[in-house]
Amino acid sequence: MKELCPYLRRTEATLKASLLKMLLRFIRSLIRIPGFLLMSLVYVLILIFLRLIWGKDLNRMHGVLLHFIRNVYRLMGIRVEVQGELPDEPSIYMGNHRSYVDAVLVPAKHPVVFVARSESKSWPIIGWGATLLGTIWVNRKDPSSRKNTREEVKSRLRDGLGIVIFPEGTTHTGPDLLEYRPGMFYISAEGGFPITPIALEYKDPDIAWVGQSKFIPHAWKHFSKRHIDIKVSIGKTLKGSDGGELLKEAHNWTAKEVLKLRKEWDSQSSQ
Repeated sequence: MKELCPYLRRTEATLKASLLKMLLRFIRSLIRIPGFLLMSLVYVLILIFLRLIWGKDLNRMHGVLLHFIRNVYRLMGIRVEVQGELPDEPSIYMGNHRSYVDAVLVPAKHPVVFVARSESKSWPIIGWGATLLGTIWVNRKDPSSRKNTREEVKSRLRDGLGIVIFPEGTTHTGPDLLEYRPGMFYISAEGGFPITPIALEYKDPDIAWVGQSKFIPHAWKHFSKRHIDIKVSIGKTLKGSDGGELLKEAHNWTAKEVLKLRKEWDSQSSQ
C-alpha cells in the first residue's frame, strides 16, 4: 500500500497538469477566435472609412494592413523567423501554401496586394477586408477571369505595388511542393517583372489546412496553442524572358528550402 501512494500522487499530479493544460488551451481559443473576428471587423470598418477619404489609394491602405498583421501576431501567438533579405523594389512574391495563416506571413518593404480564389471573396469580414485592400480575385473556371487577372497584375506592378501569390493554387501538407501553376510566371516574363521566391514552414506541420477540414474547428484546435512558430525564407529575386525557366528556378529553390527549414524544426524539436 505504501508503494502505491507515491504512484497515486504522481498520477494525480499528472492528471491535474493535463486538465490545467486543456483548460488553458480552451481559454486561449475562446479569446482568440472571437477576438480575431472582432478585430478584423473593426479594421474593415476603418478601411471603409479611409476608402471614403482616400479613395482607392492602396499605398496608404498598406499601412493599415501592416498594423493589422502586427496585432494578429500579438493576439494569436504567432512568431515568425525571417531568413534572407527582402528586395528593394516591388516584386511578385511566390510562396508555397500551407494554411490560411500564410497570408499574414509574407513580409514586404512595399505595399502589396494578393491574388486569391474568387470563392474567398464572399467570406464575411475576411473577404470584405481583402477586397478593400485591392485583392485580385481569380475565378479559375472562367477563362475571361484569368485574362482580366493578368491585366490587373500588370497594372498593379506598374503602379509600384508588390503581388503576393501562392502558385500551388491550394494548400498542401508538405514538406514537398505541388506543381506550380504557370500563368503568373509567363506574365512576369512578358512584362519583365521580378519574382521573389519564398519558402514557408511551420514548426507543427499539422497546421496545414487541407482536405475537407472545416475552418472554425481547425482554427480552434491550432490557436489554442500558446504559440504558432513559422520560418519564412526569402530567396534571390529572379528575372528572365522565359516563363518556363522562371517557374523551374522558383519551384526548385522553394522545394529545397522548405526541406531545409523542415530539418531545422525537426533538429530543434529533438534537442
